[in-house]
Amino acid sequence: MIVATLGEVDAGVPLVVMPYYDVVFRAGHRRFARSLASHGIAGAIVPDLPLDELGEWARAADDAGVETVLLAAPTTPEPRLVQICARSRGWVYGVGLMGVTGERSSLAASAAVMAKRLKAITDKPVLIGVGVSSAEQAVEVCAEADGVIVGSALVRRLLEGAGPEEAAAFVAELRTGLDAAFPAFS
Repeated sequence: MIVATLGEVDAGVPLVVMPYYDVVFRAGHRRFARSLASHGIAGAIVPDLPLDELGEWARAADDAGVETVLLAAPTTPEPRLVQICARSRGWVYGVGLMGVTGERSSLAASAAVMAKRLKAITDKPVLIGVGVSSAEQAVEVCAEADGVIVGSALVRRLLEGAGPEEAAAFVAELRTGLDAAFPAFS
């Protein structure tokens, strides 16, 4: 139902979903990948499916034209980062800090370090997420990365009762900050 609803959204950018592997497994790899593709979903991040166990999902996703985006943690050794970047499709998700997701008052230094490490080994776009909570932090991350992922700050607003207009205003605030800092990418 959520995937079908997303298929009706005209966001102006490719949409990527982030399900846990149990959802993919229960639906069936091929069925889930085909469902995403048929609803116009461009990619999937399956955060609890490690590189070494991607096999069946990766084949199904590739066959359906769905990009599997992999996560790279700050503690990942360089040889494994190379493997993650090589297998990731579309872009690479750099995890900005160790620990749980959530809003932070300041950006972890590891976010910029992670972006630099990934940019040194891949030509794919590198987006950094986890611990990015504001437009200022997004700008700080994008000094090194190609993009940013802000989840918890948006979800908190929604859980506190923000409607679509307030959520859109927060996203616009992020975008305004990024556009002001990086006018060439506007």
